[in-house]
Amino acid sequence: MSRKWKILIFTGASLAVACATSAILISRASTQPPASGPAQTQTMPRTRNLRLQPEAARVNRRLGNRFKFSARAESVLTGTLTLADNQQPVTTIRRQTESGELVEVLVSGRRLTWTNAEGTRAAVGAITEPERLFVERLIFDSPDQFVLAQLRGASYFTVTKNLRPNDAGENYRGPLWRVVRITEPQELTPNGRWRLYYINETTELIERVVSEVDGQTIEANIQWSQSNGEPFPSNIKWTRSGQKVMEFAVTSFSQNK
Repeated sequence: MSRKWKILIFTGASLAVACATSAILISRASTQPPASGPAQTQTMPRTRNLRLQPEAARVNRRLGNRFKFSARAESVLTGTLTLADNQQPVTTIRRQTESGELVEVLVSGRRLTWTNAEGTRAAVGAITEPERLFVERLIFDSPDQFVLAQLRGASYFTVTKNLRPNDAGENYRGPLWRVVRITEPQELTPNGRWRLYYINETTELIERVVSEVDGQTIEANIQWSQSNGEPFPSNIKWTRSGQKVMEFAVTSFSQNK
């Protein structure tokens, strides 16, 4: 066998091993909590510090000035929320707090809020299960919570780096992702709720979030735009088994610092 063919066979075998290893890592990450490895677990910090978790700090820097804490710091996203075939205007207001953020969601004459301490609530009456679900998607499937989860003691675990699509060919030149798993503290969510965040290795922006709700996998795909030189998620589409379940199309973004 010529030396050229030996090199090609060796290279192909190496790629196959790398792809198989990535697939195993993702499968393990979506079915069980990490037992060992480069886990970055922190207890609840006494003071606000967004540099405790290296992965979160990298995304923080990429998003500009959004997380510079002050009494006036807030960001506002306005757009159209689509649930099934129903479209309605929605506004989300995210205000920085010492322990994370206060989020308001204004939709169909309803004011819904979320905080670390109280969870999701309605200003008037009881919150419904569909309201709770779409509010939590808007809040947690976001770069904001990827950065701020460390303030409530969530653990960050880097599952893999330079991940390619499953069907990527040998000449693939598309994006690569770093996959980070965030698991909520046991005292806040006894079942250990988790999410997988896919971060583009080149842009440092989160492009996909995978979670499990009632035994079903939900995938959020994020598109980005720029406003005054700073990136913001301009469209988020949630799917289950390839079928769209929800979409938030943003028409305006603003922030106070």
